[in-house]
Amino acid sequence: MMIQILEIMNYTLLMIFGTIISINFAGYEKNTRNQWAVALLIGVVLSLQLLSYFVLGLGITARLYPLITHMPNFLFIVFYLGKPWPIALVSVLTAYLCCQPANWLGLAIEYLQGSTVAFHLGYSLGLLIMYVLLRKFATNSVNQVMSYSRRSLFLFGSFPLVYYVFDYATTIYTGFLYSGAKIIVEFFPSVLSLFFILYVIVYNNEMQRRTGLELDNIMLETRSEQAANEILSLQQVQHQTAIYRHDMRHHLALLYNLLESGETDKAMEYIGQTQKDIDGIIPTRYCENGTINLVLSAFATKAEQSMVAIDVSAEVPENLPFSDTEICTLLANGLENAINAASGAGTGPDSGPPSVRIRCHIHKNNLLILIENTFPGQAEIKNGLPYTTKEGHGYGVKSIKMLVDRHNGYCSFSAKEGLFTLKIVLPMANLQSKDY
Repeated sequence: MMIQILEIMNYTLLMIFGTIISINFAGYEKNTRNQWAVALLIGVVLSLQLLSYFVLGLGITARLYPLITHMPNFLFIVFYLGKPWPIALVSVLTAYLCCQPANWLGLAIEYLQGSTVAFHLGYSLGLLIMYVLLRKFATNSVNQVMSYSRRSLFLFGSFPLVYYVFDYATTIYTGFLYSGAKIIVEFFPSVLSLFFILYVIVYNNEMQRRTGLELDNIMLETRSEQAANEILSLQQVQHQTAIYRHDMRHHLALLYNLLESGETDKAMEYIGQTQKDIDGIIPTRYCENGTINLVLSAFATKAEQSMVAIDVSAEVPENLPFSDTEICTLLANGLENAINAASGAGTGPDSGPPSVRIRCHIHKNNLLILIENTFPGQAEIKNGLPYTTKEGHGYGVKSIKMLVDRHNGYCSFSAKEGLFTLKIVLPMANLQSKDY
């Protein structure tokens, strides 16, 4: 009778352990509603186990365990928690794998004490120890590993799956494991070694990929900060223009005095110098949008300094549903790449004179941006983006792509016959359509 009570107690503890650990591996929000749902799941599964135990006996219940325990946990994770079925499957299988140290501890204590009661007590103690250790150190890590990628999830879950099938096939449905067959004894250590090596390889590749993504994010954040600083600098230029306008009466008074004194040459020289200063700071008005005017003017000046012909056409309203930083990021990155590439044009067999053409307007409630530039040599496109092996390059186009994706827009890069083309379409759901 004592042994039967301990068996029931261990099956109950095992079911509670496996259910809670598998749900924690899958990840869930720990609120009152979910905790009551987990408690209800435990009650349902416990009822199924007890019914099977008293009606069919321990042997049949052990064989039905996947159906009456693991399947409800899997369905709960998928349909109640809303997790993808591969994550649910791997969570349940990994939780099953984690039950085995408790079994080993029970067997070790039984070997030392020579008592079946000692085995059951050791098994219960092992489950409690494993529960504390897994909840404290492992559940979050397992959840994160499963979330890295499908490849890491597949490899991580393959080992628990192989063990699950192996354990049930050789100990529950048959006694083949205890037959002493050498092929069975050697099978699992070999599989363990193989999975360890494969997992190290995949894990290392995954870490390198994640490190690369983190580096990209840092560089993109830097680009965004540079765009914000550039906007600030351009706004300061605009402020300086306003000061020049305010001081115009002083310039006119000085010119009046020079002309009145007959110093025509000095007056002409002063006018030329003043005009040069004003031209150097006043942005050209291409459209009604101030930010676009500032960016286009700045890069038109940069193109002139780089001996690159630039053709600008912009018809954009004053207000856009995008931040100044986003507008600057798109235009500045696109134009900077275009001018840098075009400044080396004219030397390649397929490239024409160095030139950049930009068109920016609204059409059917979309902001359309077209940037074309000549370039020497060949441009390589990989995965839809220009590819370069130069260190520190390529973040401009990644920044453009990330921003466009954020607004559910579209961008394309193409290179043909010495002409590189960037096309951007940004939906403007908050702005009434107006065709230009």
